[in-house]
Amino acid sequence: MADSTKTYRGNCHCGAYVYEVKAATPENLKVSECNCSSCYKKGALYALYKTEDINFIKGDPSTLTDYTFGEKKWHHRFCSSCGNQLFIEGYLEPPQPGETKEPLRAVNARSFQHGQGLDVWKVEKNLINGQSFGTPYKPPKYTGPEPKAVEGGKLYSGSCHCGAVKVAINTKPLEEPTQKFKECNCSICTRQGSIWIYPKQEEAEIEGEENLTTYLFGTKLFGKKFCKICGIPVHNSVDNITEEKISQMPENKRDFIRWAMKIKAINLRLINGVDVKDLNVEQYDGYNLIKPAYVEP
Repeated sequence: MADSTKTYRGNCHCGAYVYEVKAATPENLKVSECNCSSCYKKGALYALYKTEDINFIKGDPSTLTDYTFGEKKWHHRFCSSCGNQLFIEGYLEPPQPGETKEPLRAVNARSFQHGQGLDVWKVEKNLINGQSFGTPYKPPKYTGPEPKAVEGGKLYSGSCHCGAVKVAINTKPLEEPTQKFKECNCSICTRQGSIWIYPKQEEAEIEGEENLTTYLFGTKLFGKKFCKICGIPVHNSVDNITEEKISQMPENKRDFIRWAMKIKAINLRLINGVDVKDLNVEQYDGYNLIKPAYVEP
């Protein structure tokens, strides 16, 4: 009888944590997609595992940043350097006093390395209505300056999960058919689960920038910014690039960088009252198109 399991190798993007875990083979793997206020914001896809089925190749999992909230039943663990969530651990019902009970443990399948047969766009998903669990989440209120108005536009606001970082965007109604958003499968966007909208700089505002960590990699031209408390990806930015440096780039790259400096890419998963599944999201094969290619650790 053929083995129905496979050992997957995974890691956070910066490579501080590398692990191997045993789970069902790609054709049999079914991941859990939770719509709770936290899991939705990072697009997490969970695969349950047993402690004996995981082995850390690099990094001590006890040093991952631990984020919990509400009734503190669940612990979301992410890398403090790149923001990638690797695991979740907790209970549907916590143990009673004096009761011994093993927590449920799941790995975020988004952190599996490319080329192992698992496609996060195609894998079968078991939808979990996490919104129905516990006390309803109250979205933090944006209190910063209003971004520049857009003709025929609408003001949207949202935040990371803990509320340390909040955003506001003025844009045409998100549900309009002419609106197009991007879901990229490059090495970092896959791990983040982000869906991108690209308003002009003046059409988006961010409150709480001091609570963001900036992660740079590869060409170090783009900063991936995430909340240092809850790990939710917030936005991308082009940082510390001089005109002299831009002028030395190939023409097509110069044009792209100059465009990127005029916009503020925001993760749509932050926006209150919006489900990205209801929007016109285009998939972009960044893993194969963006160079230089990411090297899996």
